[in-house]
Amino acid sequence: MRNAFTLIEVLVATVIATVAGAGLLQLNSNYTNLFTKINEKSISSEVVSLIGLHADIKYNKTTKSLYDILDRSYEIKNDDLRKYLKNQSFDYKEHLVETITFGDEGQEEEEFSMGDSNEVSALAPVIQFELIDIAIKNKQLQGSILHVRLIEL
Repeated sequence: MRNAFTLIEVLVATVIATVAGAGLLQLNSNYTNLFTKINEKSISSEVVSLIGLHADIKYNKTTKSLYDILDRSYEIKNDDLRKYLKNQSFDYKEHLVETITFGDEGQEEEEFSMGDSNEVSALAPVIQFELIDIAIKNKQLQGSILHVRLIEL
């Protein structure tokens, strides 16, 4: 009857535990790296969307902080948030992709009828939009978004 493990059994168990531990550490490292990249991509998407929402042609080819972009739309009272937004500056560039026109460009307005039973006639204005690619870039983040801007006629 045996009361203890032999030296070889202890060494084999130690090797198995070491290999399993190394594999778990590698998995942990891979998942930590993956989650870090996903988090950075999420933050990048949020910032690009926020900048795209407040896009302005006068920002083109300039470096602006998030505070400069958001200050016109929001009253920011929190000093820590204001400091953080001022430290987040981006190179802002716009590129016109296409101009989209609804209606006839030769006329300012056109007539159209709505429905078959009620012959209602109304004037439809010509509407134009610009499809703009907005690219932002700084040391940590970069991205782009397509923005639709109404052209005032």
